[in-house]
This record gives sequence, structure tokens and C-alpha cells, in this order.
Amino acid sequence: MKVLGLIVEYNPFHHGHFYHLTQSKMLTGADYSVAVMSGHFMQRGEPAVTDKWTRAAMAVSCGVDLVLELPAIYACSSADFFARGSVLLLDQLGCVTDLCFGSEAGSLSALEIASELMAHPPAAYDQHLRKALEKGLPYAAAQESALLHVLRKSSSQTKDAVAKVFNQPNNILGLAYLKHLKVVNSTIQPHTIQRIGAGYLEKQLHYLVSSATGIRHQYEFSGNLNSVRNSMPEKAYAIMAKGIETGRGPVFLKDFESTIMILLKRSSISELSRLPHVTEGLENRILSCIQRTGSISEFINCVKNKRVPYTRLQRMLIHLLLNIRHPMASDWYYHHKPPYARILAFNDRGRQLIRLCQKKASIPLINKTASFRADTSTIRDLLLLDYRASRIYGSVLPHPSLRLGEPDLVNSPVYVTG
Repeated sequence: MKVLGLIVEYNPFHHGHFYHLTQSKMLTGADYSVAVMSGHFMQRGEPAVTDKWTRAAMAVSCGVDLVLELPAIYACSSADFFARGSVLLLDQLGCVTDLCFGSEAGSLSALEIASELMAHPPAAYDQHLRKALEKGLPYAAAQESALLHVLRKSSSQTKDAVAKVFNQPNNILGLAYLKHLKVVNSTIQPHTIQRIGAGYLEKQLHYLVSSATGIRHQYEFSGNLNSVRNSMPEKAYAIMAKGIETGRGPVFLKDFESTIMILLKRSSISELSRLPHVTEGLENRILSCIQRTGSISEFINCVKNKRVPYTRLQRMLIHLLLNIRHPMASDWYYHHKPPYARILAFNDRGRQLIRLCQKKASIPLINKTASFRADTSTIRDLLLLDYRASRIYGSVLPHPSLRLGEPDLVNSPVYVTG
């Protein structure tokens, strides 16, 4: 039996996602599919445009059998930690046979070479990586430099192929997936499908396949959901439209702007230094820029430089919003595995897959969160962070009733029929 694993955000689900899903099923010959999906906050430091249950239902309506939530500690993090949490969650299910991800490369060859060195780095790689970081290179550029240093005696064709994979965001995520599959010696077999249509960060709608970035940008700019209808499968659009109609969105980063700016302005330098990825005195630069800016965009433009990119700062702001601090973050990034799998949506095939996973998984699958009893304080802390993320996200939803209570305890997984 073949079970296809997917690592996704679906923010929102569009034609490119549908293409990737159908091609992945064909490539792997999968009998079932399970997606690990970010919840209410995304890897690049943004809120989801609609709530996680709506987005999960969109995915199942278009052919995913089961959607599980990636815990918030991993969902809004660097590519490496996002990948680590996702891969380890899939691996612990015990039934996933294949992982298929989208990439600009469209082939595993160069990605495999680079990821093997990243998973089992020789001393020369680590030494060169440290030197590159000390020179002020961004992490991805430092990784590329270290890899090319190790491969300096390889053929020019190999070096060129490896260098190209670092120029595109999906390639970088793919490298991280492959790295962590190797680190844990997973039996899951990797595959990749070449990305088509608009680039990952392209804001203009594309005649063939628009990016999720472009869809969100167009929707936020126009305020009209119908303006992106042609960019989404009809079933996904209908579910999203119903979600918007009932006040489950839209949500954009600007909806949290006043709260984030207040949190920044009340933070001490010691509090800022405890945020994940605030290192090497960055807190001093942050504090200086807080005093000179009045909006998120002004603040980020003040702080960012070649070493500190825009997305790292957006993630830092979400960490501040969710009160994610050291040492909790570093413990989960480096020492722990996701200790549970929370079900967001499923169909009839997904119900069968849940039964299979329950027999083979090394972690519990949580259906009714309200009835789940965490047996350690560590698991409770992670669950409480997920609850907090949902409460904070819900606080800006258009429908007043959705801003109340504990969303994770009152919302059940969505069963999608047909």
C-alpha cells in the first residue's frame, strides 16, 4: 500500500496545488494521501488568509484524503525547522511511503547531492559555513558557499547544478526535506514535481497558474474575492467563499499591525533578545528602529539588511505576537519531535487512513482536541501554543462570535463528503 505525504500551506489552495497533487499521485501510484499543513500562521511570517479548518476543507474537496496540522512552533519558522517538524511528523505516522514536493529544479539529482552534504556535513563544510556567516552572508548563501567549497574538485557541471538550486525558494525547502529524511534515516521515498506557472513570490496573477502570493496580493488589493476566482479550482473557491461569507476571513498581516507595534514599543532589549533568531546583537538594531518607525513596513525596512532578510523579520514579529521565546523554541527545533498529529479535515478514504495510522503511528492522532489528555508538561506546552495561535488569529476575524472562546476546543475536524 502506498501513502503519499505532502507538506503544504494551501494559503489558499489554487490550480498549482491541484496540479502538484494530481501529478504526485500519478508519480507515486499512491492509494492514499496525507498533507501536513501549517495552521493559522505561515512559514514566511504571515497569517493565513482564512482559518485552518476552511483551508483544510478546500484541500480535501480537491483530492487530499487527510489533512494534519503542523504545530505552530514549526509552522512559523525558518525553512530548515519548518522542514524538520513536517518530515518528522510524517515519519512518525508509520504509514507514509512517499513524499512528493514541488521544486523549481524538477529533478532530485542536484538536490540529493547538496542535501547529503547538509545531512552529514564533513568538517570542511562546517568550517566554511561558519566563516561565510561571519562575513555577513545570509544563511542560504552561506550554505551554498560551503557546499561549493566542498565540491570544488567536482565537475563544473555538478557545481553549476548545485549552485542553481539555491536561487529558488521551493528548491531550498526541498533541500531541507531531503536533509531531514536522511538525518532520521527515514524509509519515506522522496520525489519532486517541477513547479509550473508563476514564481513562488510573483504578485501578478498568471494566465496559467498564479502563485498563492499573487492570489493573496490581488485579493487584499481589490477587496474582492471574485477577482481571484479563476486562479482556484471551483470546489476550493466555493469553500473559501463560504468561509469569507461566514466571517472566517480574510486576515492579513495589517490586521495585527497595531498590536504588533504596541508589543514592539513595550519590549525591553532583554525581551527582544529572547526571540528566536534574534542573535549577534540584532536586538540593539531592533530597539533603535522601534523608536523611529510607526508601521510594520517601516520597521522591517529599517532593520533589514543582507544578513537579516525581510521574511526573517516577519517571522520575528509573529514570534513576538505569539510569545514564542527561548528556550522553548530551541528545544523543539533541535531536541524534540512533534509529539502528536492533529486532524483538521478528512474524507471517507481519509477515515480509512486514520485507522491505518492509529495502528502504526508512534504518536497519537488527535481527533477531538477537547478530550485529548496530554501526559507530559512538554506536550501541554506545545498544545497551549497551538491554542494561543488560534485565539490570537481569531481575535481579528470579521465575525464577532468567532473572536470568542477557545477555537481549537470547539471546532471539530471537517468531514468532507463526495
